[in-house]
Amino acid sequence: MNIGEQIQLWNQVVIRVLDVRIKRIGRGDVIYDYVTPASMFMFVANGHAELWVNDEVWLSERFHLLHIGKGQRLTVQTTDFLDLYMILYNASLPASALREFHMMMQTDNPFMKSWAVSPSEPLFMLEMLESMFADWQQINNKQVDKENNLKNDHELMRLKAKGDFIRFVHAALQERMEHVHAPSLTEQVVRYIAKNYCGMISMEQLAQQMNYTPQYISRKFKEQMGCSPLDYTIRLRIDLARRLLCDTEATLQEVAAYVGYPDTIYFNRMFKKQTGITPGEYRKQYQDIGSKDTMNWTKLSIVAPHPAMYHLIDSDIHYQLMLDGGNDMAIRKKNLLAMALLCLTMVTSGCGTSSEGANKNSDSTESNQSKSEVPANIQMRTMTTALGDVKVPAQPQRVAAPAYLGTVLALDVQPVASVSFLMDSPYIEGMLDGVTDVGDSLEALVQLKPDLIITQLNQEEAVEKYSLIAPTVAMPYNSFETIQEEIRYFGDLLDKKDVAEKWITNFESHTNKLREEVQHVLNEGETVSVMQEYDGKVFLFGPKSGRGGRIMYEILGATPPSTVPEHMLAESFYEFSLEMLPEYTGDYLVLTTKSTLEELQADPIWGNLPAIRDGKVYLWNESQSWFRDPIAVEGQIDNLAKWIIEATKTK
Repeated sequence: MNIGEQIQLWNQVVIRVLDVRIKRIGRGDVIYDYVTPASMFMFVANGHAELWVNDEVWLSERFHLLHIGKGQRLTVQTTDFLDLYMILYNASLPASALREFHMMMQTDNPFMKSWAVSPSEPLFMLEMLESMFADWQQINNKQVDKENNLKNDHELMRLKAKGDFIRFVHAALQERMEHVHAPSLTEQVVRYIAKNYCGMISMEQLAQQMNYTPQYISRKFKEQMGCSPLDYTIRLRIDLARRLLCDTEATLQEVAAYVGYPDTIYFNRMFKKQTGITPGEYRKQYQDIGSKDTMNWTKLSIVAPHPAMYHLIDSDIHYQLMLDGGNDMAIRKKNLLAMALLCLTMVTSGCGTSSEGANKNSDSTESNQSKSEVPANIQMRTMTTALGDVKVPAQPQRVAAPAYLGTVLALDVQPVASVSFLMDSPYIEGMLDGVTDVGDSLEALVQLKPDLIITQLNQEEAVEKYSLIAPTVAMPYNSFETIQEEIRYFGDLLDKKDVAEKWITNFESHTNKLREEVQHVLNEGETVSVMQEYDGKVFLFGPKSGRGGRIMYEILGATPPSTVPEHMLAESFYEFSLEMLPEYTGDYLVLTTKSTLEELQADPIWGNLPAIRDGKVYLWNESQSWFRDPIAVEGQIDNLAKWIIEATKTK
C-alpha cells in the first residue's frame, strides 16, 4: 500500500487515543520483546539506540520516530539515556465505510505496519508530544463526579487530546512523504546478521550482499556501532544463547547448534570469553535466580545489556524492563510453545508430512518456521505472485479461496473454503455446496487440508502463516488490468486453461454485442458517471473499479464527463466534495446508494441533478455493486446494458 492509500484510510477511520506515556531508559538498559498492546507512535529523543521491531532494526542517533503495529515485538537497546514518548491508539473503520476501504484494511492494514523516519523538525514534534503528555496527565488525574460541568470538562480534554493526536499524525505522515527512510548500510548489515546468524557469516559474504568492499563495510559499521560486524555477530549469538540457557531446557549441544556453533567445544570457549563463565555455569547461576524471583519481577529494573554495545560481564541478570506489567518472559515462553504446537498441527494434519519432519518443526522458534510440505508424489510447478515465485501443485484438488472466490467458481472449480465477505455475493447464490466459511481462522483452514490457498493479502508475514498450511498464491485485487487477464492467470494456476479460454470467448462475444447496442443508442457527447454516496460523502469510480465502472467504461465503451479530471479516473475510486456533484455528473448516472429515487429527488442537492430529476439513474446497493469477479460481471452487465438502452428512450 502506497502512502497515498494510507492517507486515504487515515481520513476514513475512527480514532481513539488510548494512552500517552514517557519512559526513561538508563544507560545500558534494554526493553526486550515488549509486545505492543495497540498501534503506537514512538518518538525517541536523546541518545543512540538500536530500535528493533520484530526482525527489522533502525538506528537512532538523536531523534527518531517509529510507527509500530499492534502485537509487534519491540526491543530498544542503548548505551545512553533515552526518553521514549509513546502514543497508543486504536483506528477502526465504521461499518458504513466503502467496502474498498475494508478490503484495503484487510489486505495491507497500514495501522499494523512498522516504519520509521528521522524527522527534519524534531523539536517541533517534541514540543507537540510534551504538550500531549501534559494534557493526558490532567485527564488521568482529573476526578469526574456527577456534576455535568466536570464531566463535560473531562470530555473536552479528551477531545483536545484527539485533535492534538490528529495534528501529530499529519506532521508524521508529512515527514514520511518528504523524507523516506531507506535503511542505512549499517542497518542493512544488522538486519542481514539478524536473519543469518545461524549460518556462516564472513566479511566477503557481507561485501557481496551489500555491494561494497569489506573494508568500507567494516569501517562504516564500526563508526556507528563501536564494533566490527563479526564481533557483533558473535555477541548476538552469545546473547541469544544466554536467553535460551535461562528460558528453555535445551541441551548445550542444541543451543550451540541453534545459534550457529556446530562445534560445542568452540561454543564453550566463545561463551566463556564473552561472559566470563561456561554455558553450564551460566545456566545453573541464572536459571535458578529467574525461578526464585518470579514473585518480585514487577519491582525489578535491572535489564539485559546489549551485546553489540559492550562486553558482557558475569554479574548481569536477565530481567526485563516492563512497561505495562505482566510476566513477559512467561508470556514469551507460552507464545513460543503455542507457535511450535501450531506448526506441528499444521504440518501433520494439513500437509501430510512424515513424523520426522513434524518433529523437526515442533522444535522451531517463531523466526525459524518451515513452510508447508507436500507429498513427494505431487507434481509441482512455479507460479509468479505479487510476493515472488511460489511452487504450487500442477493439478490442485483442494483449493481454499479466501480471495477470488467468484473467479475460481467461474473456472468450474469447487473450492473447499472461502470467507463470508465473498460468500455473501448474490451472484453466486446456489453455487457454494461444500464450501466452508473459515473466516480468519487458521485452525479451521488446517482442518480442511487444502493443497492450494489463494489470498489477496499483500503482507509477507500474513501470507507466511497461510504458507505453513499449503502453498499460497498472493495476488491483490488490483493486480489485473482486465477481467480476461484475471481469468487467464487463475485458469493457468488451477490447470483450467481450456475453461478460461472458453469463458473469455463466450464473454467477449456477448459483451461485444451489448457494446454495439449501447453505442447505437447513446448520442454523440452523452456521458455516464459512476458514483457511490453514503454518510454525506460522494465517491467517483473509474474504469479500474467495481460499482459498474469497469463495465460502463471498459466493456460497454461509455464516456465519463470531460469535466472529471484524469487523475480521478485513474484511481479505483476518488472522494470529492458535494459542491462538484453537478459538474461531475453525466447525462446518465450509475449510483450505489441506500436511498430510493424518491428520496434522492426530494434532496435539495441530488434532486437538482438532471440525471436524478429525469430518472436516468441506475440505483443499486453495495452488496450488488461491489463484486467484480467474472460471475458478478456477467450478472451485472446485462442489467446495466438493458437499463441504459431503456433510459435513452425517455429522451
